[in-house]
Amino acid sequence: MLYDVHETVDVCSNVGCVKTKATPSRLLFAGFMAGAYIAFGFIFAIVASASFHPKLGTFPNLSLFKLLLGAVFPVGLIAVLLGGADLWTGNAHIVTLSKMTGRASIKDVLYNWIGSYTGNFVGSVFVAFLAVYGTGLMAGGLFKDVLIGIGNYKVALTPWKALWLGIGCNWLVNVVIWLYIRAKDTAGKVIVTWFPIFAFVAIGFEHSIANMWAISASIFASDGAISWVQFFHNIIPVTIGNAIGGFLFVGFYHWYLADGRNAIKELIDFVEVLALFVFIIVPIPAGIAYALSGLGNIATWLVPLIISVYGVVMTYLVRRAL
Repeated sequence: MLYDVHETVDVCSNVGCVKTKATPSRLLFAGFMAGAYIAFGFIFAIVASASFHPKLGTFPNLSLFKLLLGAVFPVGLIAVLLGGADLWTGNAHIVTLSKMTGRASIKDVLYNWIGSYTGNFVGSVFVAFLAVYGTGLMAGGLFKDVLIGIGNYKVALTPWKALWLGIGCNWLVNVVIWLYIRAKDTAGKVIVTWFPIFAFVAIGFEHSIANMWAISASIFASDGAISWVQFFHNIIPVTIGNAIGGFLFVGFYHWYLADGRNAIKELIDFVEVLALFVFIIVPIPAGIAYALSGLGNIATWLVPLIISVYGVVMTYLVRRAL
């Protein structure tokens, strides 16, 4: 078998199949924890690197800022993988592999994606509240300034650039998951997780779940100077890019080496599930952000609350439709 991928494909497929069978409450809770873990990694990264921010830091140095940001950020994904949580960006690879190997349907993939994505959002926003309003860690001083600077950079990206930065990001993130499953011991799993995540952060790629925390925390810290409408300007193209990068360059690639039958059909099915997913998670949540944008500080809290409720309801509805 080419590159000995068939065993790992089988393991990934089994893991993805189990994920699609989770009850909505467990899926949402596991998604919440994954969003929170990634957020904690981002907080740690800002704390470690802020002094070297090229414009705001006491010792400005772009390379050192990026290196430190990337060096400590992987703690979030290590917690997800070793601790056990459900990160949507990983499901773009793992759960679609279950579909390609016949262990899951398009509806199964859609259910898992909506539930894990919603849980990730809720966990990210919760930790954003914790960082800004609960603990005050990001409510003032250099950490606040760096956070808002990162938020402003992300919402100013063009959709085209955000899409490709999202593709590159989840390509590397899912290489991590592939290597993690192939590694034989805990130390090896930590090492193979750390290097590619370090790389994607230092390079400057865009991760939709990390951005959920970074931009929502920026909204809170900036007292609404950054808006939820701007949040969607970044999240929509980055999410689509993440889905393409994780599926095409990791899941589909390794499945094609191991099997590859009906490859065109699997590509078409992926486009279908991605279109359904985007149709469910974009128009109504983004519409809510636009509709409430004139409410000022009330929108800062009301938008994520309504979006969270919407996502939870859709998770249960899609589950019932299976």
